[in-house]
Parts: sequence; C-alpha cells; structure tokens
Amino acid sequence: MAKNNKFAGFCRTLMLAASVIAITATAAYPQDLGDLNDQILANPQDSSLSLRYAQAAEEMGQLRLALAGYERVMINEPDNIEARRGYERVRRMLEPPFTTFRLEVGARWDSNVLNSGIADEEAYSIFSEATLIDERPFGGARRWRSIVNFEGEVTPEFDQLNYAFLGAQTGPLFYVAPHVAAIPSIGVGVATLDGSHYFNDINASLTIEGKQSGVSYWSRLRGGWRDYSDESTADNGVYAEAMGGVSVPRILSESDTLTVVPWVRWSDIEGSTFNFLTGEVTPGEFFEYGVDAAYHYQANDHIRLSGGAVAREREYSQTMVGPSERRDTYVAPEVAMTVGNIMPCECAVRMSYQYRFNDSNDPAADFDAQRVSLSLIARF
Repeated sequence: MAKNNKFAGFCRTLMLAASVIAITATAAYPQDLGDLNDQILANPQDSSLSLRYAQAAEEMGQLRLALAGYERVMINEPDNIEARRGYERVRRMLEPPFTTFRLEVGARWDSNVLNSGIADEEAYSIFSEATLIDERPFGGARRWRSIVNFEGEVTPEFDQLNYAFLGAQTGPLFYVAPHVAAIPSIGVGVATLDGSHYFNDINASLTIEGKQSGVSYWSRLRGGWRDYSDESTADNGVYAEAMGGVSVPRILSESDTLTVVPWVRWSDIEGSTFNFLTGEVTPGEFFEYGVDAAYHYQANDHIRLSGGAVAREREYSQTMVGPSERRDTYVAPEVAMTVGNIMPCECAVRMSYQYRFNDSNDPAADFDAQRVSLSLIARF
C-alpha cells in the first residue's frame, strides 16, 4: 500500500511539473500573465493562482496556456468545479473542425403498406436516409454545429406513398457544465409526396447533451410551424415536442448497450378530411406520448444483435368516433442483426424484422403488419 501511495504521489508530481513546463515554455505572454506565472513558480501548490492564470489566459485568447492552467488546478484539486468547467470549455475550443456523413440505403417489404384496417396491401419499397454533421469554430472561439438530413422512400406499386424530406438546422454550442453542452438551434425543412410539394417547416429547438461515466444522454425541446400544400388533408399550424434519450453501456456484459428515447408531442395543425366510417377526421390535431427502446449486444468484431420496440399512444383532439374521440395505440417490436468490418470501408449490412400493430377505435386505422428490411450503412 505504501509503495502504491508513493508511486501515485510521484505521478502527481510529474504531471504538475509537466503542467508548469507547458506554461513557462511559452515564448511570450502579456505582462499580467508573466506576473502570475512568477507567483505560481514561487508557490506551485496555490490553486487559486493557477485558476486566476487560466482565466486570464482564456480571456486573452491564449487557449493552450489556459488549458495548461486549468489542468494544473485539477491536479491539485480534482474536484474543483470551476477548473473542470474551464478545462472542458477550452478543450472544446481547441478541437479541430470535423464533418461526418452517414448514409443508409436499402429495401423493405411490408405486408400492409397502406396501414389499412380494411384491406391489406403488401408491397416493396426502396428507402434511403442521410445525415451530415459539421462542427467547427465560428465567429471567434464559439463552436457551431450544423446538421443536414434527408429521408426518401419510393414504393413503385403505390406512387402516392413516394416521400422525400430535406431538413437543416444550425446553432452554437454553450458548455454549461463539465461534459454538458446546450445547443439552441433554428431549422427548416421541406417535403414532397407523390412527386408534388407536401409541406414546409420552420422550427426552433434547445438541445442539452452530455456524458458521464460512459453514459450518454440528451434532451430536446422543439417547436415549429408547418404549412401543407392545398392538396393535403392538413392545412397549417404549430407543433411542439419534448424528447430525450439515454444510452447506458455494460448492462449485462461488457459488450452491450441499452438505449431509451421517450417523447411527448402536441400538434395543432388544422385541416380535415371525411371518412365514411367515422365522419370528420383531423389528422394534424393530436397529442401523443411514446418511447423507443433498444438493447444492443456486440457479439464479436463483426456481428451486432439488437432487439427493442417502439410504442406510442395518440389521441386526436377533434376526430369523433361515436361518442368518443379517436385514440390509437401503436406498438412495433423489432429484432435486427448488423454485420460490419467485412469490407474495406466503414460499412455495415443491417437486416431487421418488425411486427407493427395499431389498436384504434377507428376501424379503418386498426391494423397489424410485418416488415422485413435489408440495408447498407456507410460512414464517411
């Protein structure tokens, strides 16, 4: 035990010395930093001096000096919250810009592609999803994140289901705590259906994301305005949602992860159509809550197994079915296998089976269906 304590003390002293050298090795710095540095050299254990030095260096834009200063405080006081926040903030500022791109292209078969409770219609579809994320310093030291996403689906036997969406959002990152960032964003989107314009969307959101002890988490509040085309059964209006997510590793083994994403959504988009079985239908006015949960197990370097389900409850605010409003309960369990590291690229093949079930007091919307998908996923 004594040897371990001596070794830990030696390592700590070595790190402290390296931190001091990182500061003093700088060729030149403003006079007040030089004065603080002289005081630190005379009393290297005084964390308050190192903290003042780090804060002054950060204010002057001397980010590498600030990083070394915050690091030195944490060596002496590992639980110093102010130093930890400063270290994380400056470390993020020094990170190089990056751009990532994820593409998924595949085909699926659905036994009830129209989600009909009256007559099942099976069909094949081709789908694609693409996401581009760019993060870089912008307007000084503040980092800025921009996201562009695309979704598309073509069903040759039912042209009315052909759908495409293109959206973008952007906003700055604010580091509110160690390993926690707040990202206010604005976004826009446009969609087509059956080859014609479907809707326009504008929104604003606030996302909080962080990581602690291997657990990743995020939450998002978003509100927006959506305007549908004249041919649509919906018209225009506002919507709002609250979502969150947590990813927890090592649930049952060293190779697994549990991901849970709950949400609440409210939509007040006007517009209606007529259903001969139930009367007036207002598809854009509803309140819903749900959860998407999945368990992933990395069996080996190539195979990842997954199982989970999506479940939601939706109540339409002005759709009348007899004496009560329409209410839908949707459940979709799914199992999947992803095979990766088999090609000379960052690519994987995903195969999945999903059973979809919707219990509604509208007979036309009460359905069950099976879905099988095969897709290729690539990251750049």
